[in-house]
Amino acid sequence: MIQEFSVDNYLSFGKKQTISFLASADKSLVDDLTIEVKPGVKLLKMAMVYGANASGKSNLLLAIESLWQLMFLFRNEGSAPVAIYRPFELRRGEPTNYEVIFWANGRKYEYSLENNESHILAEQMTYTSDKGVQSLMYKRVKGEPIVFGSTIDIKAKQRDDLNKETLSNHTLFATLNKKNLDVPPAISEVYEWVKSYIHELDIYDNENLIAAEAEKNLLLKNLIIDLLCKADFNISDFKLITTTLPDNILKQVEEDESISNQMREMLLRPKNQIIFTHQAHESNYQISYGMESAGTKAYLRLARLLFDLKENGYIVMKDEIEDSLHYDLLIHYLETFIKSGSRSQLIFTTHNQLLLDESWMIRRDMVWLAEKDRADGCTQLYRVSDMGLHKNVSLLNAYRIGKLGAKPVLGSTILITEPS
Repeated sequence: MIQEFSVDNYLSFGKKQTISFLASADKSLVDDLTIEVKPGVKLLKMAMVYGANASGKSNLLLAIESLWQLMFLFRNEGSAPVAIYRPFELRRGEPTNYEVIFWANGRKYEYSLENNESHILAEQMTYTSDKGVQSLMYKRVKGEPIVFGSTIDIKAKQRDDLNKETLSNHTLFATLNKKNLDVPPAISEVYEWVKSYIHELDIYDNENLIAAEAEKNLLLKNLIIDLLCKADFNISDFKLITTTLPDNILKQVEEDESISNQMREMLLRPKNQIIFTHQAHESNYQISYGMESAGTKAYLRLARLLFDLKENGYIVMKDEIEDSLHYDLLIHYLETFIKSGSRSQLIFTTHNQLLLDESWMIRRDMVWLAEKDRADGCTQLYRVSDMGLHKNVSLLNAYRIGKLGAKPVLGSTILITEPS
């Protein structure tokens, strides 16, 4: 789980901004919405980010994703650019800085990374050692050998291999992703955890792959069907089928010289599609994925995410989670995750103001607001629980009337049609 994330000089983040998942002293819904990773340290299972269009909400998720990706994206040539460098436009050429504190397998990790377009300038990781003390795992500065902490039992060959293979344009973890190197258990343990439990954005955006996986995993398929049925889509089953053109059409395509080779190959290629079985009264009928509603398609993808979320330890991000979903269905989905009892973490952006209605399972410390500074265009992040809003004041109403900010400033509805 992430405890804290900071970024500086990335897209709209022209200045350092930090988002924290540490739970406040608020006692509401502690058992449902927080996880105690260490006695006295409670982290939020869920965070939602609000803001006007172009305020930087999506950029926050991209920044978190970029840090994890930089840990694994390697380069075969030292002259290649760093895999990801997306600076604030007015600070192009300056380094981007990332910092993250996260917990995995009962240990606390602190990782920092600094890079420009061509080099990893610095990276460092500390961790909770077996003695329970925060200790240096490794530290690296451009042009210098990698330094390993005293608690890391590293052999001379392991140290030499890591120094040799870690090029100046990728991270130490990326080296492990590139080469099958023997490394100390403390390093391999966190490497495997990050690789297994951190999700990139839109990881499950291919419906055919979801269906193919479900055909091999009955638990996944049953979960998807159960969710779709509860969502009142009348869906009782689905399957992935392969289709081809009728034989007579295939022959015409093969013989038609006016069709380009590229087009012919596309037409002749077998195609996969999902077929949903719907139940109505005592009869069934089938509908292809392409003919289903946008909500059904969106919920299929969210169901696949929930399959991971209900397990322990996953970190999942979703941009505009409410897309194509009715409010009640969205609430049902989020509460299903919350009540699953898992130790996973869901971070999402949203425009749905009704999620601020505190009649459902919500804490004010899980609500973050993104707003651009009108002077310099930089995104600023702030948490609702830090704004001093009285507990008796409706969070939903406060946001609606603009008391919390992070809303569009629209002005007049009169269109100017005459030239000035």
